[in-house]
Amino acid sequence: MLVLTRRPGEQIVISGNIRITVVSIGPGRVKIGIEAPENVRIDRQEVFEKIQQEQAADVLHAVARGATGDDVSPTIIASGETSAKLHNRIAEQLPPVEPAASQATPARIGEPRVRKAR
Repeated sequence: MLVLTRRPGEQIVISGNIRITVVSIGPGRVKIGIEAPENVRIDRQEVFEKIQQEQAADVLHAVARGATGDDVSPTIIASGETSAKLHNRIAEQLPPVEPAASQATPARIGEPRVRKAR
């Protein structure tokens, strides 16, 4: 932990875009001001811990509830072609499937199979 001494009105700069200013010092407390980008969430420690506990409880509840029909699953999308495409982030990373070089038509039941001469 870095410990710094500051007087009222003095600042600490973090990462060039967060400023902590000592606003006032009173008996047993220090008032600080924090300037940060909108995407940086700032909470008091007790509030942060409460949020963490609630999120952990939500996860445990979801696991105990089990999978439902609302869960996200891969979707098969039929395009104008006769083939269906599996649309998800894993399928997009797979190499394309090469068609087989020779696709023999299986013989129908009851028909004799004919072998090609070598």
